[in-house]
Amino acid sequence: MSIIIPAAETVAVSAIKTDGQNPNKMSKDQLERLKASIKKWGFIVPIITNKDLLIADGEQRYIAAKALGMTEVSIIRLPVEDVDRRLLRQVLNKLKGEHQKELDLAEYERIIEAGKEDDLKYLLMLSDDKLTNALGQEEKGINFVESFEVVIECEDEVHQEAVYNKLIGEGYKCRVLSL
Repeated sequence: MSIIIPAAETVAVSAIKTDGQNPNKMSKDQLERLKASIKKWGFIVPIITNKDLLIADGEQRYIAAKALGMTEVSIIRLPVEDVDRRLLRQVLNKLKGEHQKELDLAEYERIIEAGKEDDLKYLLMLSDDKLTNALGQEEKGINFVESFEVVIECEDEVHQEAVYNKLIGEGYKCRVLSL
């Protein structure tokens, strides 16, 4: 099986389009951090578009590039239909993995030891308290016992009572919750 590796190209920022329907949004502060990272390291992750330069992934980078006054950016143009562009947007916005706390902390410590604590705090929007807490230097928070529960939506109180009584009768530990 061969896997396609599409080539990046440089295009005018003014030629790129959005559909106004990207569910991934950034706060003003996050956008400022993104702009700061682009200024520091450059425009290192291309925007992904369809053949008509409609963004599939990278709308926040596009917004940052415009705000920075960039006239050109790197893109990867894919020959995909609209439904695949939307599917790709969903995949790239959501399938990013999860950070392992221990590895994150070790990474933070290496960054701090290298004298980049201020950059770490600014770019990741970490206050002194959040960073201290993340590094485990101060125990805060609520301890809780992990539990596993099932919520059953009921039509009304009568149905709720019937379900509760049935499950209690079957030996389940139940509690009533009304929202």
